[in-house]
Amino acid sequence: MKNLTFSSHYARAMLHGPEAKGMDIAALLADCDIDSKVIAQPKARIRKGQFIRLFRAIWRELDDEFMGRTSQPCKVGHFHLMGSLVVHSSNLQEVIEQSIRCYSLFSEDIEISLNLDGDEAELSLTHQHPELDPDNFLVEWLLMVWHRLIGWLIGRKIVLSHASFTHPLPLHFDEYRFIYPCKCLFEQPRTSIFFSKNYLSMPVTRTSKELDEFIICSPRDLLIWTDEDDSLSTRVRGMLETFDEGGLPNLDWVSEQLHTTSYTLSRKLKAEGTSYQAIKDNLRRDQAIMMLTRQNLSIGDISSQLGFAEPGAFSRAFKHWTGVSPLAYRKQEA
Repeated sequence: MKNLTFSSHYARAMLHGPEAKGMDIAALLADCDIDSKVIAQPKARIRKGQFIRLFRAIWRELDDEFMGRTSQPCKVGHFHLMGSLVVHSSNLQEVIEQSIRCYSLFSEDIEISLNLDGDEAELSLTHQHPELDPDNFLVEWLLMVWHRLIGWLIGRKIVLSHASFTHPLPLHFDEYRFIYPCKCLFEQPRTSIFFSKNYLSMPVTRTSKELDEFIICSPRDLLIWTDEDDSLSTRVRGMLETFDEGGLPNLDWVSEQLHTTSYTLSRKLKAEGTSYQAIKDNLRRDQAIMMLTRQNLSIGDISSQLGFAEPGAFSRAFKHWTGVSPLAYRKQEA
């Protein structure tokens, strides 16, 4: 976590609201020890400390938790007020429902909804004036905040089965594996995250004092997850990331390492809203993106290293994961 960096895309996006409000951007960046020439470069990275200072400076100067991206500001303190209410909820479903009621009072621009009609819980976020959020930064940021806050309140990292977005595949898709560590679908009807309904009955484990400390540290604990993740899916992915015998092991091998049966492992992963196949697919997707954007490898080489029988199978899988072919993704990045 000491060397964590963020894409310059997000720093540029954060400046949209301040620029529209006529703020002195050069002075703002200087106060945060950020070189304006650096963040102008598409693939530049911003250090963790710089990024957090920029967030706080924009909140402070605009007095707006929505960073100038709604028709009316959401004054700093609304998030804390909402948290102070929902921390007393009995379970996660009550947390979400109470939060939705709060935000409907805070802003008419941002609409949040919880849909339980399907097999999974779907938490959706809609901006009623998308022209104020042209790069979808606010929508993506708020959805991530909700995902991490509600998980923090129940003391669990909520495993997402997938996420959907109304906008097309963005140029900074490589960053999504950190923000939304799941399958991401684009040009969909709604911007949503999906997770197991089993989480909804889990009790709130945090206290009001812990919430106050959490808010004081914001946005650090919203941007940066701690390493205290006891989810089984994270443990399984960690095992696969360190597997160096070529390809990826099967479910039986992983079950044996965890001293359990394949049936039990599959059942527990399903309770977290995922599966062994989904974890493998997400890992191979992330590895493929890194190889396509960071290494000078042919599609055939990448296909072989990821364990696909032939390049065509890899190309089909990659298009399924991202909505575009490997060549189109590489060209877009270039």
